[in-house]
Amino acid sequence: MREWPTIDVPEGTLAVGDLHLDVFESDAPRRFRAWCESLQAPHLLILGDLFEFWVGRHQVDLPGSREVTRGLRDLSDRDVGVDVLWGNRDFLLGRPFEQASGARVFPRGVRCLPAGESGEAVPGTLFIHGDELCSADRTYQRMRAVLRFAPLRALQSSLPLALQLRMAGALRTSSARSTAAKAMQEVRMVTETAAALGEASQCQTLVCGHAHQWRDESLGALRWIVLDAWGGPRDAVHLCDGRWEGVSSGCEQGAAGLR
Repeated sequence: MREWPTIDVPEGTLAVGDLHLDVFESDAPRRFRAWCESLQAPHLLILGDLFEFWVGRHQVDLPGSREVTRGLRDLSDRDVGVDVLWGNRDFLLGRPFEQASGARVFPRGVRCLPAGESGEAVPGTLFIHGDELCSADRTYQRMRAVLRFAPLRALQSSLPLALQLRMAGALRTSSARSTAAKAMQEVRMVTETAAALGEASQCQTLVCGHAHQWRDESLGALRWIVLDAWGGPRDAVHLCDGRWEGVSSGCEQGAAGLR
């Protein structure tokens, strides 16, 4: 059976995903920091693709990156727990980002065990980014495994920033062309894969992003939730009395439409 790190989350926890913050834009990082300053939640989960891209440790020092990490650090300084999952755009997030932001980074996802008002444990929830559910796209899944291979990640992170940025741009362009050329059936999220992950994790709820389109449905005993991209009408889930409810994050404008 697969193993996911397990964390406890309090009532009022908020989970969002797919913010796609471009650190070369001045507005989005500032807007995110302002959103962090206004956030009233004891815990924040970010389900991947916090950034439009992340090329490694050198990116931490860019002005736009500092706006984002300062926003998260402000939350940490207020004793708000912050956990960030890898997405398909920012799987090079690591220790330098954790040190700058005060957040914890989880590569594969996390199991959350919230407690209801009675204090008794309620069924667990598995949080993932969601691209692993596109299992019919075998070309993408092979590329995903190669890019996340630890020695390759270490090599890429050691390259000069200018070269990293050129590589990231080329990879995004290639990915967009490849996705556009594929049939919808091939790039969709596969319900059987979602159900299998729910069973493997022994969770009764699965929450992810990536598809940028709200979904809340039952797959047998599993409740499967897919979030809108940041800025969409239901771009977050909020833990209320042990149950995840679809809500708006409250940001004025997000990255809806990106993939």
